[in-house]
Amino acid sequence: MIAIGSDAFPKVALGATAMAAAIALMAVARHHGDRLRPPIIETQLEVPAFPAEVARPLAFGFRSLIADATFLEAIQLLAQRKADVTYGAALPLDRRLQRLITYSVDVDPQFAGAYRLAGTALPHETIDHKVNGVLGAAQILRQGVRERPDDWHIPFLLGFIESYYLDDMVQAGRHFAFAARLPDAPAYLGLLATRVEAHAGDLASATQVAETMAAQAQEEDARNQWNERLLLLHEEKEIRDLEAAVARWRELHGSSPRTLDELVVAGWLPSVSREPHGATYLVDEDGSVHPTVVYRLRIFGDTAMESGLEVH
Repeated sequence: MIAIGSDAFPKVALGATAMAAAIALMAVARHHGDRLRPPIIETQLEVPAFPAEVARPLAFGFRSLIADATFLEAIQLLAQRKADVTYGAALPLDRRLQRLITYSVDVDPQFAGAYRLAGTALPHETIDHKVNGVLGAAQILRQGVRERPDDWHIPFLLGFIESYYLDDMVQAGRHFAFAARLPDAPAYLGLLATRVEAHAGDLASATQVAETMAAQAQEEDARNQWNERLLLLHEEKEIRDLEAAVARWRELHGSSPRTLDELVVAGWLPSVSREPHGATYLVDEDGSVHPTVVYRLRIFGDTAMESGLEVH
């Protein structure tokens, strides 16, 4: 038999009473809210009648239960969403879904699962080539990065939305890099971060990430992989310097030089460096420069905006 001190019963009773009072108060508030609000129409947002900023202090330590309730309601609502609908037809359900997830994280800002749901469930494409839920998901995920800086999934999802849907490679690279440094983050995240940052033009940040990851690598294969990435970042810097010189040449002559050696002969470049892997650099008719052996650090494929999708 387990003996329980008599002083434990008042605490248990007080907690149960507080919880019961909170539930009763929420029920009363919902009842009065239902009486006062106009009849529900398709475009009206269905949200808890008890505001999150009021629910938090009245939850008496049970805020996670309230957040779980709206979270489960959001999951049930998500199951009702159809894929073959237009933007206008999907909008009422999408708005309600966003409000439910927002309510969950406003009541319990530490609710990692709700942030993940926002990043994976809110953005979706409709049959009329529009993407709904992107801006709302990004807003919720930014809150998640602040509130749960220990969960790599949240900045990773935000980085994906920023890179693919919003075409903001600068912010995407920063969030991928932030996610890569967190415990249990997959190894590919750091490589993705440096590629996105290089694509966006932020070579300094990409190099800093690569140097940090190389120094922290415990296995030889991982160190070699990061040292290779540092070589590619050095190569990208050289290519951009060469492309800047080619651009000035094109402004003066109206076309690209046949070879980069012409820039050296003309005194525009002191010399043409050898590519870090021992290859050479070639210049194309459009003024772009590329190595003969390896690919540049670029993102391949179109973003949602480049594909003609209308992002909301």
